[in-house]
Amino acid sequence: MSWSDRISDRYQCKLAGDLADWFDREIWKREGTGEFRIAVSPQSLLTPSPVEFWPGLMPCDLIPLLGDSAGNWVCARVDRDQFANEIVHWFHGGGDWIHWGNRLSDAIVFEAVVDRLPGPHRRLAIPAENPRRYFDPLSDPLVDWAFEHQGKAVRELLSEQTNASETADALIEERVAVVAVRCELIQELMHQPWSAGLTPAHAAKLGLDWNRCIEWMFDPSRIPTQEWSQLKTLFSLKDSDRREHDWSQIKNHCERVQEVAPETAWGWDLSGYSCERLGHIDEAIETYQSGASCSIFSDQAVRLNSHWTQSIALKFSVARLQEISPKSVESSVYLSKLISRTPDTCRQNVFSYWVEQARTNEEPAFSLDFLMKAGWDVGVDSIQRYGVLLDSIVAKAIQAGEDARSAVASTHRNCLRDRYGI
Repeated sequence: MSWSDRISDRYQCKLAGDLADWFDREIWKREGTGEFRIAVSPQSLLTPSPVEFWPGLMPCDLIPLLGDSAGNWVCARVDRDQFANEIVHWFHGGGDWIHWGNRLSDAIVFEAVVDRLPGPHRRLAIPAENPRRYFDPLSDPLVDWAFEHQGKAVRELLSEQTNASETADALIEERVAVVAVRCELIQELMHQPWSAGLTPAHAAKLGLDWNRCIEWMFDPSRIPTQEWSQLKTLFSLKDSDRREHDWSQIKNHCERVQEVAPETAWGWDLSGYSCERLGHIDEAIETYQSGASCSIFSDQAVRLNSHWTQSIALKFSVARLQEISPKSVESSVYLSKLISRTPDTCRQNVFSYWVEQARTNEEPAFSLDFLMKAGWDVGVDSIQRYGVLLDSIVAKAIQAGEDARSAVASTHRNCLRDRYGI
């Protein structure tokens, strides 16, 4: 039996064609030069408790495939139709994730050309050393394999020196890692050159609250006149250095993200705020309401500087609704639980809300989705809770006939038990 057949049987899922090729041609044995160069062997994935799984912090529908040296993973996500055809980059230092394509080859292509895309390329955390310092895409065996699975327009990116816009356009046109590419383009549209030099130490020196500084990086129009004068003096700036964001362009990118990945929080967050800035308040309210139930782990708040609202609510959309439409928050049992008290209290309340929704819903598929939200909407206040939760997810997935999500969740459950005794 081939490796791909054994993996499919183990996790009860159908693999995308390139992923089957990855296993069967044993591409995973090759040593890459990029940031994500540590491939998970099929032998490990076939064990009851693969060491690469991060139970609890990692959503229980993810299968790690390719890692870096810091605990971050490129994962396949299994869906309710038993397919493993979505790839996400999962960040261990907080559990955030972002779509990196529909195929593993798309994710590797994105990593190969990301430095050539527009934008400041902000990371979720500053690494101790440059993880890409030895990366040579022209001689990288993983990159070679990934480009084999692309069309001509994308294959040519490897050898041709296209500019940043041309590279982004080619990836979007060929539908390669579209969400990740648009995230880079939005960062470029929102980037303020002066913000790169502004640190908490500078803020303290000026007597400025650091959270307010993050707010100004997010939207420079929010900087009061006096504080802008302080920043101008500190960094020898001109008024023209405070660039206004093109909210129409940002909104356009976000709407495209909503179409292909509606569960992505930042697509709704920034679209809603763009509506605010464009004066479309009713549309902003509707947009925020649409995005308010997306997982906080999909908001890319650190990279997009949208976490300045977390003293108001755990989610950006809810914080903005509290500002522009407080009645819509007050009238919603769910949204009102996201208004900040203490983070742990919010998490406990949201966890209990989704568990109760799952308990009272008679449709197993919906109950399963609610249980997933209980674990990975805003997180859980204690890892101990994940034992019972994962047991419930496995049982409910079996009832719903979702064999793949049952098998993957069961593997996460094994890891939680074997690693932490929970």
